[in-house]
Amino acid sequence: MKEAVSTFGDKIAVSIDARDGYVATDGWMDASNLKALDLLRQLENIGVQTIIYTDILKDGMLKGPNVEELETMNKASEIKVIASGGVSTAADVRNLAALNMYGAIIGKALYEEKTSLEELLEVTQ
Repeated sequence: MKEAVSTFGDKIAVSIDARDGYVATDGWMDASNLKALDLLRQLENIGVQTIIYTDILKDGMLKGPNVEELETMNKASEIKVIASGGVSTAADVRNLAALNMYGAIIGKALYEEKTSLEELLEVTQ
C-alpha cells in the first residue's frame, strides 16, 4: 500500500468494509478484531487520501446509510470519505452532503429504479 500511494498518490482509494465498526474481510464472511477507525488512521499515516467506507449490514438493503458511523469516520481524519452501503434516496444524498462526505456510491437503488440519477444530481446542485 505504501508503494502504491507513493507511486499513484491521490489516485488511490482504499475500501474499508465494516460490520459493527470492525473491518470485515474475506468477502465479508469474517469480522476482524481491527476497528475501522484504527484502520482509517493507519491508512492516513501512509498517505491514503480517499477511502470508500461500506457498512456491510446496510449494503443492498435500501434503508439508508449508517450516518453515525460515516460521520465518525469523516471527522476522525483528513481522509476524504465516500459513503457506501444503503445510500438509496435523494434524502440520503442530502444528509451525506450536509456531513461533507466526499461522495456516495448508489447501486441497487438505481438498478431497481427506486430513484434516478437526475433526481440524485438535483440534490447535489
